[in-house]
Amino acid sequence: MPRLHSRRPAASPRRCFGAKVSGLALALALAPAVGCLKVPPEETESPGDEGAPQSAEAVLSRYITAVGGEEALRKITQRTVESRMLVKPEEGCEEDEEECMREERTGTFTLQTTVQSKLYRRTVLGNAIEERGYDGNEGWQLQSGVLVLDDPAAAAVTREDAVLHWYFDLAKRGITFTQEPPRAKDFAGKPALLDGLRWTNANPAIPEKTMWFDRGTGLLREELVEEPTGDGLTLKQWVLYDDYQKVDGVLIPHSIRLVSELGERAQEVVFTSQRVDHSAIDPSVFAVPELPKPAPAPDQILNSLAITEKSYKDNPKDLSDVISYTRQLWAAAHFNHAAELAKEALKLDSKESEALWILARAQVLQGKWKDASKTLDKAAKAGIRPELVAAQRAWIASHSRDFIGVAKALDETGEANQAMAARYRTFAGKPFEISHDGDGCSALIPLAQANTSLPLVEIELGGVEVMAMIDTGATDVILDDELAAQIKVPIRSRTPVNQQGDEIGHGQVESLTVGDITVKNVPVDIFSTATIAAMSGSQNKVARAVLGVRFLELFQVTVDPQASTLTLVDGTKKKCSKAMAAQRNGPSTPFWVHETHFIYVPAKLNGAEGLFLLNTGMQGVDLAATTKAYGRSAIGAPPLRRGEPAVVKVEEVHLGDFRATNLRAAYGYFEQSKSSDEFRIDGMLGLGVFAKSRWTLDFAERKLYLDPPGSAGEEPAKAKAEGK
Repeated sequence: MPRLHSRRPAASPRRCFGAKVSGLALALALAPAVGCLKVPPEETESPGDEGAPQSAEAVLSRYITAVGGEEALRKITQRTVESRMLVKPEEGCEEDEEECMREERTGTFTLQTTVQSKLYRRTVLGNAIEERGYDGNEGWQLQSGVLVLDDPAAAAVTREDAVLHWYFDLAKRGITFTQEPPRAKDFAGKPALLDGLRWTNANPAIPEKTMWFDRGTGLLREELVEEPTGDGLTLKQWVLYDDYQKVDGVLIPHSIRLVSELGERAQEVVFTSQRVDHSAIDPSVFAVPELPKPAPAPDQILNSLAITEKSYKDNPKDLSDVISYTRQLWAAAHFNHAAELAKEALKLDSKESEALWILARAQVLQGKWKDASKTLDKAAKAGIRPELVAAQRAWIASHSRDFIGVAKALDETGEANQAMAARYRTFAGKPFEISHDGDGCSALIPLAQANTSLPLVEIELGGVEVMAMIDTGATDVILDDELAAQIKVPIRSRTPVNQQGDEIGHGQVESLTVGDITVKNVPVDIFSTATIAAMSGSQNKVARAVLGVRFLELFQVTVDPQASTLTLVDGTKKKCSKAMAAQRNGPSTPFWVHETHFIYVPAKLNGAEGLFLLNTGMQGVDLAATTKAYGRSAIGAPPLRRGEPAVVKVEEVHLGDFRATNLRAAYGYFEQSKSSDEFRIDGMLGLGVFAKSRWTLDFAERKLYLDPPGSAGEEPAKAKAEGK
């Protein structure tokens, strides 16, 4: 059944209470209405005309007079209303409707408004507290420690809700109103003469409403807002006013009922005023709150690691304690240490299956393919499930460029991977054969100068020169579909990417040339041109291709932003070891390659340890982390604005001995906290963390080198770029 979530604040209990009373349990669930809630029936008779106001202006004027008159109302410049709130059970809930409110709940509601159109509202229901305010310029909402700033549409609604005397200065506020036909019965179906007004705001963000006033007293009795929900239903919110009492010379309703209806479902909330006060209000209550800096949250993974480490040190020959410590080292992404402890466990029991499994996966991450294959053989004999072993063999074959081996291994992982296995069988010839026109080891290539922070380099495909971006977030070489068609890439297989029928094409190009290096038999993925443009942050087709990890790991890759150069050193030839050593400048930190292409690096955010995916194609911010990782780094949720990305400041990031400061980080974007292999993931790092440093991805050593501008390593790099 649908749940009732208004896209705007709920209908105002006519300015005595402000606008939105939903947002807690009051994101109201609607069940089939039975019993007490009744929709007004169709009118069967016309009300009498005796005493009927002759115009919309007359209806509103009678109301102003009825509640005290303009002079008395204008004297009131602020108002505080404190109320008891009763949320009634939802009627007609289905048995399996877990979110349905089946029990009555009580709470409190406070509203403060001023003639300067400032507002503060506080709703307390159980343990949930929601605050909302408008300081005259900015609207805001605070709930569960999360501060949300109004977007333009929400701000328009909040600004109107903040008006204390809603019936004055209508033209200035862009409000028009017309007279509606009177009604002879009220919401409950009882006889009543009600005169109507149709109330319209020039701002389309504020829905129209209809108000009905009692013919005898002139007082407002009912108000209705109707909004289509987009699924064929209409959300109706009725506000019913009663028990008018005089406070400081003006009448104010002390009983207000909010009834929300969607289809046949409905729920009611009753507000009963306990105190109405017109004394001065502290202006600070309207201001956007300043969120306190949180204390660092504990790292539960490291806490568990410390416990198992102590047990291990107390009993280093106890196999169960060794395995527990090894397991927790793996979960904490201390992969190299986990491999060492797994070997210790295997000295105690050479057939210990978990130790073999952890060691094999660590060796795969480290790129020790031969060692990993031998350990996987032992793990299979020790009882590790065949499909799990086969998956690790597929990753080994993938990075060893044995695509037939990938297909065979994927066949053994189960039916879900058969389409992928078939794709790898389509490759002709031996993939990735490298040839050089230069010294046989390295190539120095200028980076393109474009309006992007991404490293772009010119490549040649099928006789066509295009720009490609270096993206460690991608697996393969990717082409846009227009380029693939231009160079006539045969599509050998396709992979669906969503339920709309979109697909990624898979093919192979005869050769790809970058600088002095040509690579033959290159597998390629084919994306839409729009997707590649979005990846490169440009709609002008600056980048037509992407160089992913499976291509990049053929080389040692060095990007020097200061010199605007890319250096590729052939990592497949032993004779190139000196050329590779020459590029290893600056502090280093280990990295690991998981599955097909995921590069993970250890890093500390404000001193808090974590493991981060390295994505050189990331744009807009320097990094993204999980909510829990930010919590461990003493970084709370930033003020959010609907429709805009949430960004926080990270004071410092350490990658080994390399330090970057004052970084912009996306909040709420990355929430994956664990890999398919059950080790921690804490976020994603982009090139902004490198702070214009010269960086080297050394796949042979599994190390990332970062050489800051002005460091000792800068002059050799510059001299090499100049050919000295």
